[in-house]
Parts: sequence; C-alpha cells; structure tokens
Amino acid sequence: MHSLIALLVMLTSPPLTKADYSVDTLVMASVILNETRNILIFQPAGYQKTDSVTILYLLDGEFSPGRYDKISLEYSGRPVIGIGIINTERNRDLLPAKQPEPFLSFIEKELIPAVEKNYYLAERILFGHSFGGAFTLYAMIQSPGLFNKYIASSPTPIMNMVDTRIYLHLDNQLNKSVAFYFSFGSKDMKQVVRWCKVLNNNLQPLTFKHIHWIHEVNEGENHNTNDRVSLTKAFQAF
Repeated sequence: MHSLIALLVMLTSPPLTKADYSVDTLVMASVILNETRNILIFQPAGYQKTDSVTILYLLDGEFSPGRYDKISLEYSGRPVIGIGIINTERNRDLLPAKQPEPFLSFIEKELIPAVEKNYYLAERILFGHSFGGAFTLYAMIQSPGLFNKYIASSPTPIMNMVDTRIYLHLDNQLNKSVAFYFSFGSKDMKQVVRWCKVLNNNLQPLTFKHIHWIHEVNEGENHNTNDRVSLTKAFQAF
C-alpha cells in the first residue's frame, strides 16, 4: 500500500527539476546588420508587468535555452528575462579581430530599445562564452556602462584585451559601477587558461573606482561545460 501511494505521488507531482517559463521568438529586421535576426525571449512564470526585472542578454542564442534553464532553476531573486541572440555569422559578429562593431551597434541601438520598452528594467547583463566571452569584454570596453554586469565564460581570443591601460581608461570613462566576472574551467583549452591568467594577473594590482571584478577557476569544468557554471556563479557573486 505504501509503495502504491509513493508511486501515485511520483506520477501526480510536478517534476522538481523542471523550470517554469515561456519562450517566444522575436523576428527583427535589422537596418544596421541588413539582415533578419531571430531573438528568443524567455519569461518566468508568475512574472507581472509591474515587476522590475533583470534582463539577461545571452550571446550564442542557440545555446540559450539550457543556460536560461540553469538560471531559472538556481536563481531565486528578481525576475530574470532572458534574451537569446541567435547567430547568423558567429565569427564575423563575435570575434574582436573581425567585424564586431555592427553587431554591438545592433544590440545597443536596435535590440535593447525593442526589448526593454516592454519591461521595467532594474539591471542589464551581458553573458558570453568562448568567442561570446571575448565579445563580452569587447562590449564592456567599447560601450562603457551599456550593461550593469558582464559575464565572460572561457573568453577567447582576448590577447589585445589584457592591456592594463584599457581597463584604467575604461574606469575613467564610467560614471557608474559595473560588475565584471570572467572564468575558465580547470580542464579548459590551453589558450583560454593562458590568457585569462594574464588578464587576472594584470588586473590584480590595479585600483578601480567603478569596475568591480571577480575571476574564478571552475574545478573540473572544461570548455564545453564552463558556461552554465560561470553563469550561475556570477549571479550569486554580484
């Protein structure tokens, strides 16, 4: 009898590991990029239009469902609206050595206004992994203060963006506090580990007024698994 009751509870109870949110697709005809972009919009269950929200912009939007799912399950603070930006030409848009300027301009001048007109914004976060992590640093440097928080997971390549003068200049340009989190996995790619260590070592002796930064090495994680761990840790850190 006890076994039957337990089975009935299992069959009728909602899954404990299933996040509860809706997903919509916004189709944008970008003038800046001269192309159509598909944007995934994740909205938590129970969200009210009067709520102030965190809006999390997720680069490499193809992977945003799993990443947003992780936040939905493990973060219990202010409602988080996820914005997954689907790629068309990833290398062109995300690599600092290619042509990232139009993509950043698209985010700043077209995507953000289109999305945020529907919400009461409390804070705006940019998350990127790998090439997206490199673009996250690029965006922080090129458009100071556009986001409140920047999360760069296993960022690569970042060679030219480890120069201390860049961050001292950025700090002087900012008129508000920003948070910057970057990480790599202990089993990450060698070039990621190398350059993240250089950036960490270069930032250590600097004193900032506006930049609050954290660097972490996520034990046991590799280049393919460091993204979700970094995302949740950054949310807990700031």
